[in-house]
Amino acid sequence: MQVPERDAEFARRTLIAAGIVIALVAGLALLWMASDAIFLIFAGLLLASVFTGLASLLHRVGLPKKAGLVVVILLLLGSIAGGFTWGGITIVQQFSDLTNLVEEQLGRLPALFDELDLPAGDTNAEESVRDFLPDPSRVVSSAVSIVGSLGNAFIALFIAIFISWQPGLYRRGTVSLFPQAKRPRIDATLNKSARTLTLWLAGQAISMATIFVVTLIALWVIGMPNAFLLALQAGLLAFVPTIGPFVAGVVIVLAGFAESTEMALYGLGAYILIQGVESNVTQPLAQRFTSSLPPALTLGAQLVMGVLFGMAGLILAVPMVAVLKTLVDELYVKDTLGGPYRKDDPMAALTDTSRS
Repeated sequence: MQVPERDAEFARRTLIAAGIVIALVAGLALLWMASDAIFLIFAGLLLASVFTGLASLLHRVGLPKKAGLVVVILLLLGSIAGGFTWGGITIVQQFSDLTNLVEEQLGRLPALFDELDLPAGDTNAEESVRDFLPDPSRVVSSAVSIVGSLGNAFIALFIAIFISWQPGLYRRGTVSLFPQAKRPRIDATLNKSARTLTLWLAGQAISMATIFVVTLIALWVIGMPNAFLLALQAGLLAFVPTIGPFVAGVVIVLAGFAESTEMALYGLGAYILIQGVESNVTQPLAQRFTSSLPPALTLGAQLVMGVLFGMAGLILAVPMVAVLKTLVDELYVKDTLGGPYRKDDPMAALTDTSRS
């Protein structure tokens, strides 16, 4: 009689495991198909964090939170409208000209290897370097597609306005999906995740402003053409850690090649100096007051998200990882596993003794 019972129990567990696997696969497939919408919503959350953070600063000087939020939103909309009114179209045209210039310089790079004095028969090295060079049309088309996504930007803006105006409404709705015993812990974790995201954005804002100002001064000193636009793109690309500054440096060097080889070398030297200041002065200072992530985790997340989801995944990978890291640390490492690993843990000391 025990054998049929064991078979029934085994079949029940098998069905449960299969159901869990099917549910996970279906969930991942749904996330994959809705990835564009998810990234758009997360971009709205990022912008809402900016609105909330700035409104909190105004609240500290005596302005009510709602009034501070209205001021922040009106200032943003006014800045956008003023930017388009006073030179916005000109800046867009200059960015287009700069994009065409970079594309032209990328197209000229393979021709430089034709001028190299390579040994006879040594064609493999030249072909390898040619294959390593990026495709100009793909690089520029990706950049243009980002700049041209005005419709998605307005959707993210409205999502940010709605969330920042009533953050408690959406947080309570999310917390209500969990059992009552876990709701206080979930609510505290969501608040901590929001704070982590705000602190990360604050650190990136410091880095972006520093990169823009220092790059503008350095390029102006060496006489680089289009110094303002190059500094602006460098500051904007600083939002994408690790990869963004590298791309900005490549653009500066390519823009310098349009002037002369010496100007390209000057641009390279200036940007190396800029990155040295940013890495050794600005980032350590910002990380003392804001949230930081391990560099390997940052780069790995960017590579994986970039391969899976393209440019949107590359741009939003790091803030997503910052939020997910907080959720995993609080709800899994602390609540389920009992806390992170420490060398002074008695179990760790016992393991070290057994190994010795």
